[in-house]
Amino acid sequence: MKTLKNYNTFIFENAIEMQEIFNDADILESIVTDSDELLNTIKAKEVDLFQVFELNPDKLKSNFTIQELYDNKYFNKALVKKGFKKNELESTEETETFLDDSIVIKFFSIFKNNASELEQPEYIIYQSKKRNQKDWGQVKCYKVNDNMKNFYDKLTNKSIEIKKGDKTYIYVTSNSGNDWQLQKSMKNQQTDRFKEYMTNDDIKAILLDDDVSITILA
Repeated sequence: MKTLKNYNTFIFENAIEMQEIFNDADILESIVTDSDELLNTIKAKEVDLFQVFELNPDKLKSNFTIQELYDNKYFNKALVKKGFKKNELESTEETETFLDDSIVIKFFSIFKNNASELEQPEYIIYQSKKRNQKDWGQVKCYKVNDNMKNFYDKLTNKSIEIKKGDKTYIYVTSNSGNDWQLQKSMKNQQTDRFKEYMTNDDIKAILLDDDVSITILA
């Protein structure tokens, strides 16, 4: 059974095979992102947390969590002293994303004190763990070198190209694959089958057709 071709192109041989695949797994489970790929979207470069913020390691217990760092009074004083502020602590633990389903991450960004949180952060504090494990990995600090929007887009946005015979349709999602919209430039190509707006189930139904392929574009 061929389910993967050219790294990111899914070619399904026939309806019977497709039914077998969907009985075992959701197609969207194959459209995933890992931690390294996610951090690469902002060209993240790991830096020493304690050096950057002139924080005494003795002010934190060993193997501290990102929540403990976030709440630590000495860390927060160090931020103020260095002219920084933090945004809210975020987690993928209970949200739908395109992050590899085996990984959970928590993170928060650090901005210059006079910067809007809509602007580019200076750093991101990041911690991850395997979903089926209790212990979290080490808390890490990264210098952010590209638009943070890329990071959030990678978590929840995807573009796919569906080919049916000689016809091509590009769909995009911004809510982790729950809903898909035909690319605006292709709006005049919509049909009863390839609608302007599609659900995950609609996409799966189309892939049951003969002579159909799907390519992950981004």
